[in-house]
Amino acid sequence: MSVARQGLSRCARWPQVIFAGEEMQEAVRTMPPTPAKVQADVHQLLTRNKERIVLFHFTCPGAQTTLLWSHGNAMDVGEMYFFFLQLADRLRVNIAAYDYSGYGGSSGEPSEANVYADILAVYDFLEAGGVQPQTQLVLYGQSVGSAPSMWLATRRPVCGTILHTPLLSGLRVLIKPAGCCTLAGCCSPTCVFGLCDPFPNMSRIRRVTCPVLLVHGTADQTVDCSHSIELYRRTPEAFRRQPYIIKGAGHDNIVEFDPEAYFVTISNFLQSLAMGGAAAAAASSLPPPPTATALAELYESILAEYAAAASPPESARGGRS
Repeated sequence: MSVARQGLSRCARWPQVIFAGEEMQEAVRTMPPTPAKVQADVHQLLTRNKERIVLFHFTCPGAQTTLLWSHGNAMDVGEMYFFFLQLADRLRVNIAAYDYSGYGGSSGEPSEANVYADILAVYDFLEAGGVQPQTQLVLYGQSVGSAPSMWLATRRPVCGTILHTPLLSGLRVLIKPAGCCTLAGCCSPTCVFGLCDPFPNMSRIRRVTCPVLLVHGTADQTVDCSHSIELYRRTPEAFRRQPYIIKGAGHDNIVEFDPEAYFVTISNFLQSLAMGGAAAAAASSLPPPPTATALAELYESILAEYAAAASPPESARGGRS
């Protein structure tokens, strides 16, 4: 029996999308159908922590793949409504995007325990609705959304995982890395409070059992690109895929920086998952993944270019006469 038939105790479906903002609501009302005729349904799910979370379910006729999208911090799914319509239409996929407890129209307070319960409720809803996770469900974690995505990827079978500007851990977003033999190293909160470090993607990614695509901009000032470089190094080699490192892109403009390259990259990754098996990488249009050392060297060369560009030439610095 599908979750939707179990009534308000587990899931409620709202017949239409209604936004509080008049301009947003008018845009939704007057927007013509997408070429693929993507539909958007809104559901309210009950989590194991007894919170009610909002789920936007975008369905594309004929689509076999569903993206389970965990968004970034300073946003909610309502803000991303038109983007999700475009993404579902362009990639011919279904998208299940939810608001964490305490975000948007979801009840409760934001917490690490709640975000894990939130994503699990969406996973269970999709599975009960007929989605086959091992062949049809791809996790997409954006920024802090990489944490519930990684948590779920190590506990439930999924087809693949996309980590968009992901973080190594909660503390490591705030604290820059330092050597263990320095004061900043051995006394850093990442060492002193290591056991209390929230969202430990850096340890969880070692246990993934599905292909992982990392997406990051080299000019990210919120979550440094080195987080993705290190996550790639820790990803089991069998599940590494060519990362999408965008030179010059920041934290919030990954898609806008080069929309065509973004859509092509995501589409190629999804196609490789649909092919399945070890032969997929060879037969698909994806380039072979680099070694962790090669990726780190590439990133260092980009940083060196930035440093050189930021430093004025010797002739412009002047000197004492």
